[in-house]
Amino acid sequence: MLASHAFGPDLLREALASGTIVLAPNERAARDLRTHFDQAQLAAGSAAWEPAQIYSWNAWLEFTWSSLVTEGADLRLLLNPAQELMLWREVIAAAPADANASSLASLDSLAQMAQNAFRLAASYEATTANLRPSANTHDSRTFADWATAFHKRCEQRQYLSVAQLPRILREHIDRGTLPIPPRLLLASFDDDTPARASLLTALTMHGCHIQRLAITAEPGSNTLRAVVRAATLHEETLTAARYIRQFLETFKPNLNPSQTTSLELKTEQNPSFTHSNEAPSTLKPSNLTPQQAPRIALIVPKLSEERPALEAVLRNILAPELNSIAADLSSTPFAFATGAPLASAAMVATALDLIRWVAEPLPIDRITALLLSPYIGSAAEVPERAAFDAFKLRKTPTLLLEFELPRVLPLATKFASVRNLLTPLAAHAHRLATDARRQHATSYADWMELIRDILRDAHWPGDRPLTAHEFHDARSWEHALDTVASLDFAGTRVDFPTALQALERQARAASSAHGTADAILQVMTPADAAGSTFDAVLFLRATDANWPSSERANPLLGWTLQHDLKMPGTDPAQTSVRAEQTTARLSAAAPNVLFFYAEDQNAQSGPQRLSPTIERLGWSTLSPTTLLLPFEPAFQIPLDELEDEAPLPPLLSPIVRGGAMVLKLQAACGFRAFAEMRLFANAPEDVLNGLNARESGNFVHEIMDLFWREVQTQDALRALPRAARIAKLQSAIDTSFGLRASSDALWSDAYVVLQKERMQSVLIQWLDRELLRNPFTVTEREEKKQIEVGPLTFQLRMDRIDTVEGGTVLVDYKTGASSNPRDWEGDRPDDPQLPLYAVMANHNTLQGIAFAKILPGKDMKWLGYSEGQHIPKSLPMEYATIPDQIEAWRIVLTQLANDFNEGKADVSPKEYPFTCIHCTQRLLCRLDPATLNADADADTADPNEPADVE
Repeated sequence: MLASHAFGPDLLREALASGTIVLAPNERAARDLRTHFDQAQLAAGSAAWEPAQIYSWNAWLEFTWSSLVTEGADLRLLLNPAQELMLWREVIAAAPADANASSLASLDSLAQMAQNAFRLAASYEATTANLRPSANTHDSRTFADWATAFHKRCEQRQYLSVAQLPRILREHIDRGTLPIPPRLLLASFDDDTPARASLLTALTMHGCHIQRLAITAEPGSNTLRAVVRAATLHEETLTAARYIRQFLETFKPNLNPSQTTSLELKTEQNPSFTHSNEAPSTLKPSNLTPQQAPRIALIVPKLSEERPALEAVLRNILAPELNSIAADLSSTPFAFATGAPLASAAMVATALDLIRWVAEPLPIDRITALLLSPYIGSAAEVPERAAFDAFKLRKTPTLLLEFELPRVLPLATKFASVRNLLTPLAAHAHRLATDARRQHATSYADWMELIRDILRDAHWPGDRPLTAHEFHDARSWEHALDTVASLDFAGTRVDFPTALQALERQARAASSAHGTADAILQVMTPADAAGSTFDAVLFLRATDANWPSSERANPLLGWTLQHDLKMPGTDPAQTSVRAEQTTARLSAAAPNVLFFYAEDQNAQSGPQRLSPTIERLGWSTLSPTTLLLPFEPAFQIPLDELEDEAPLPPLLSPIVRGGAMVLKLQAACGFRAFAEMRLFANAPEDVLNGLNARESGNFVHEIMDLFWREVQTQDALRALPRAARIAKLQSAIDTSFGLRASSDALWSDAYVVLQKERMQSVLIQWLDRELLRNPFTVTEREEKKQIEVGPLTFQLRMDRIDTVEGGTVLVDYKTGASSNPRDWEGDRPDDPQLPLYAVMANHNTLQGIAFAKILPGKDMKWLGYSEGQHIPKSLPMEYATIPDQIEAWRIVLTQLANDFNEGKADVSPKEYPFTCIHCTQRLLCRLDPATLNADADADTADPNEPADVE
């Protein structure tokens, strides 16, 4: 049996030819009717024809109003939603301060609530005059005052709200200033609001012949009408998706012309009975080709809440190929009637962030998203912009939480693509900053043109071809700009932040629902399906908790008023009646109708039961196994397992970059060392505000180098008076900050002074600890060394070598609290850096190795091994003498070097899961990251432990 959406529109064509205007409950249904009419004209051999007079109800109201304005019968300005919302904002902002004192809502949300309440009141013919008498709460009295002020502003300024159109058109009918259409045909309207009913009555009384059209599908031999009971919510969704796929695979259009679709015609004068003068009309199926795809409706009462999970299931079952991250989602077999906010579309979100960045600072993560966005500049420039982000912007010392665009531009001197992108944008930023200082204000339209200029200079939306969805989003964005420009209706002049806020509101209010009316599967709410017909209708979540959908009284309108006018949410009986009407309409919208529900939807609320509204249909109940055809497993392609015995390619050079970090990672986990040091799969470093631990450690290295370069010996240090010692230390600090805090560093002067004071306070205490040792001379500082360990050659930079009695002591500065000589022990040392230095040194003259832990408080200490008192409180070694200890380290380090050289990349963390806590290779590693315990952070090394420059 073919659904009624494919009917032969003889009646429709005759009605339109006689001057009848056809009205549908929504734009989707009107579009369907226009499509059927156009297809019928083509099938009849017509080469050209007049556009069908088929409108949605709201579109017809606005069209009729436009004719009044064109004829000069009414010159009031019909406000669009954005303009009306702006007027409500103005009314609420001007209200007495105590009117909103108890509200925690924002001005935008209050204006939206007021606009919705006003529309509801107007649709039930509640005027501002009767809002105040029925107001019995603070909120309803406040809204009554707002509505009165809104009404006065509209009268004074000659504005008109769309909600008032039915009443205004009725007044024009009574005055005789509105031409009366001879015939109206209303298709599939569930019910009428009082405002609509009054307008239709007025039209009828002045000679308009009104008919109602109810499209129903005649059940055929192959139809299915049943309730499907699932055990769980997930099973319910999966069953519906699999049935849709089964229906599509087995669908065959029935072209038997003897089967018809019936239409009931009802007159407006007696809408509850079939018109007595005309027999029920029938519509025959149109000439469809067997290849024509069916149309299916998936009805979900709470669609906005379930959309993400539902979309994932539909994609997996109906189009698994679209799960690819690179898939173009412009041609999915399913379409959602309600789209996400336009502001959430990637292309529009990029545009908004770009505009914000020109006007104000942005967090670095959002700047990174802009630099890597394909919607800005040329796609060929993205790699260079990514390099700028990773190696310049994120490595720039900063104290700022956010970056201004003009301050980022000087960093891009060596990145031509970034400089070319940011230079014109910086000019716009300078202009806006100047305008802000001058408190410059202009029209919304001028600001929208400036925004277009900004996006044009940024080459938005990129140079690659847009997908269908992106093209639609670009058009919606242009419409949003035009809508904001229309806010000049009030003649106000605003600054740029105000205009940008208006654009952001419009982008959130607009929908990114794409023009996919031809999709096979339409996912919608029960209201969205009004006036449309399908080959199959599937209704999900048909429990008593979801259907009838809960209706709530409006909090801004008095309860008595709402109850007397029978507004939604005031009478459960009326709610049930409306649900039964909708259920009947959905049941008649397709030959195949299924209602799905799960008995165990929510474990907290207990078992669920079928909605009584649907239970009264008396349909049979099926289980998922009964509904679906036997599952045939997909053909399994046999796999040929081949063992990869090919050796890894040798290192390009025995000289490896990374120094001791190579062996440290190899000891921790072979796979991590392979991924980071051979595949270079490194994650970008997080940018912290101010000095992070690594940068602070680098300052300590440099300051100590500068200080000991001049002082050189402990005796010279001891001979310095404390004031002179502080002066020399301060000189080293000033020099170090002068070298490192260059023009690239985005630090404030006050922060630099604070850090200098902190450095001086900590380091002067450390110099006191240097005096507790035996005499020494600092002979080498930050010297580069080269050492061979097994097959590898490392370039190292030793922090410091002291000459002491009998030989030398190796010193490694540490500013991290976790550093400990125990990290040198075992076959897999946690920190092999100092052992590597010791292997490189002459072990016959080596008298000690030690961490110089330069930390404030009790953690400031020497830690290490020493023969004699060359460091205070020397710790016991694993072996009796330093030469023996060094030889043991040589064996361990050589084995680690061999493992790395041979590509030993086993996933073998030393202490799972603690070793994996800060690993950035979880996308490549096969260990389950869910087993990692976040509480183990306290037992692991500091991830910001300063690394020596190798």
